[in-house]
Amino acid sequence: MITTANFKKQIAKPFGHEMRRYNFKGTGFEYFQETEDYLIAVTIDPSRWGGSCSAGFAIHPKQIDKDYDGKRDLSKLKVYQYEFKMGLTDYARGEWWDYADEESANLETLTKIITSIKEKAFPVIDLFKQKPNILDEFDVSEMENFHKNWTKRTGVTIATTGMRFAWAMTIIFEIKNLYKAKQFASWGLSNLEEGIENWFGKEDFDRVLATKNGLQQMHL
Repeated sequence: MITTANFKKQIAKPFGHEMRRYNFKGTGFEYFQETEDYLIAVTIDPSRWGGSCSAGFAIHPKQIDKDYDGKRDLSKLKVYQYEFKMGLTDYARGEWWDYADEESANLETLTKIITSIKEKAFPVIDLFKQKPNILDEFDVSEMENFHKNWTKRTGVTIATTGMRFAWAMTIIFEIKNLYKAKQFASWGLSNLEEGIENWFGKEDFDRVLATKNGLQQMHL
């Protein structure tokens, strides 16, 4: 069975050609697109054990410029640091494709991967780009069964926790919709489990809830 490096060599050119048709830029297994509001990535993800790969996509709202370890330079953000990382299926582990020894078989696999990206990732990316977007429409009441409701809306899984998502929504809407930001901050505070009372996002929940209408401030 061929190595990941050889698999990448065989599929890199046609993968890049197809991604550039949709205004993505990049090389190898990672392709990127930037809008006014988001950093967007589409990736092929090789198995750490070799022999196979999966694929996915990630979206990072530009309002989120910090994390647990401080400020983040968005121009240097790695895909694994993007806030919303998603697969291409409605089940957690996702679909995996085996490498083959023959280049023709690997190109057929690439065709399947690209088809999956077009059918699963691109429609969700469009949900983020449209107005109102998916985050505008996502209601705090959906946090009760967050992962189920996210997949119901998008058809794919998201690799985050409900608490982390509530924090992200608090930051995203702090400036443009304080009422919505407070709803998610309140949900976050009321769902902090014992032992994580000092979780880094708590100070953002507290700060946003203490902000008065008309006195919104940029987050630190």
